[in-house]
Amino acid sequence: MPRFDKWLADIDSDEPVHRVGRKAIRVRLAAVMHFLENAGEKSDRAEAIHQLRIWTRRAAAALRLFESIVPQEAGKKMKKRLRKIRAAAGQERDCDVLLKYLRSGADEPPRSILQALKRRRRDARRAFSALRKRRLRRDRLQKQCANLTDKLAWPKRHSSRGAPPFAPWCRGQLAPLGEQFFARADGSLARDAQLHELRIAGKRLRYALELSPVALPGRLHQKLYDALSDLQERLGTVCDHLSAVARLKEWRSSAKSRKEKQTLQTQIRREQAQLTSRRQQFLRWWSAARRRRLRADWDAALRAT
Repeated sequence: MPRFDKWLADIDSDEPVHRVGRKAIRVRLAAVMHFLENAGEKSDRAEAIHQLRIWTRRAAAALRLFESIVPQEAGKKMKKRLRKIRAAAGQERDCDVLLKYLRSGADEPPRSILQALKRRRRDARRAFSALRKRRLRRDRLQKQCANLTDKLAWPKRHSSRGAPPFAPWCRGQLAPLGEQFFARADGSLARDAQLHELRIAGKRLRYALELSPVALPGRLHQKLYDALSDLQERLGTVCDHLSAVARLKEWRSSAKSRKEKQTLQTQIRREQAQLTSRRQQFLRWWSAARRRRLRADWDAALRAT
């Protein structure tokens, strides 16, 4: 089994941007292809789907960071394909998470609820398998990935002197991602949508940091990455409960029998109690002092030369 390194290593800080970007995008798209192919295996299917979702995000992050060297239309189409793959894989994973939460309660959920959820998981699995077959048929996605990477180059319109060195250019690309993240980090988190937005901004910044170890001081880079990873783990638990509540409510609205509606309402109350507890724990941890320290480290990293 090939090993895919999340870190963009073995490059020089003054290497031209287009060469670095070509390597980053090629590796990440190769990982997507590998895990998409392996997601059809019965053994380790769940892990393959988990890795597939992660590497579609990493590939999308590379396409965003190196947007300057990616043909606009080809890049737009590839990001759309990656979103569709991730969404299809996520449907099955969401059912697994909901099953886990339902079974973690003090009482075993009613058999009818478990059976219905398992049916939904089967439907999600069939939908993902159909998408997977379409993408792999006649090496369709493989050819699209190769076609994109072959076109990666520094456009002459950006500079008559050619591509700039990677490290200073990368810090310039990271700056707006950081501003987007801190705007959400320092804003209100009272609404569910705001928690989701913070999680997305944090993921995008963390995946961009995986592409930039040579552009930032080593100690600060690792400190920032670890802090964002910790944030994602804690916030991910909260957002999983948010998703579980939303799915249960959607399910309740389509339930036909009164008994099933009552059962689902009981499960919703349990999930909401868990959600309230997890949200409060997260907000206590995500203090103003912690955000100030993270911001100070971020500013110091970007000032490096």
